[in-house]
Amino acid sequence: MKDLVGKTAWVTGAAQGIGAAVTRIFAQHGAKVVGADLNLQAMQDTAGRMKAEGLDVEALRLDVADPQSVTEVAAEIEKRFGGVDILVNNAGINNNTPIPEMTVEQWDRLMNIDLRGAHLCSQAATIQMMKKKWGRIINIGSMAGQIGGLKVSPDYSAAKAGAICLAKSYARFGAQYGITANAVCPGFIETEMTRGRDDPSSVLIGRLGTPEDIAGAVYFLASGLGSYLTGATIDVNGGLLMR
Repeated sequence: MKDLVGKTAWVTGAAQGIGAAVTRIFAQHGAKVVGADLNLQAMQDTAGRMKAEGLDVEALRLDVADPQSVTEVAAEIEKRFGGVDILVNNAGINNNTPIPEMTVEQWDRLMNIDLRGAHLCSQAATIQMMKKKWGRIINIGSMAGQIGGLKVSPDYSAAKAGAICLAKSYARFGAQYGITANAVCPGFIETEMTRGRDDPSSVLIGRLGTPEDIAGAVYFLASGLGSYLTGATIDVNGGLLMR
């Protein structure tokens, strides 16, 4: 079903993992997708594979921690495609440094990418969405942002908790302009960044999640199916956390 035809989606951290899966499902449903990643070559490779399948995907370089880079990418999307309709804040890094060994520099770097970057992209996208009187913002959070990090350091957990609340703030502001904002919180998902780290026996469903599991929830929120959800958090964790 091509229910996203006419929509332009901006997915950050889209070269691999969850971001690539979200890019694919959006394009399969008819969206023009701008995949943005710090690693331009990897993003171009991913976009090239999807284009070969007939999917409408463009690659741009984006450093979400750099306000100028965010401004330039947002302006390019508006110039070339008429503005952002759907934003997925997926770009992020992880950190496993033990608390006694963490440095201020590590904390600041992760926060700038995982949390400030999500705000900068949301702010830029919101300005364009306000003109359209329609928009969808979806932040990729984490179960670590709900219960604290089991296998990650506190900067990551704090940033992901911030991403969840950031979505609520954008939901409150955006409602008057037809903009919804929500968060999706993965549990143990097997990606390039986490492969070999998590034990599937600890998951109620009995397996680790896949990027496609997360992409399905993101698509739901971006599509007409999720039009009455805003300020919500969707847990996709196989039963690891029930609230």
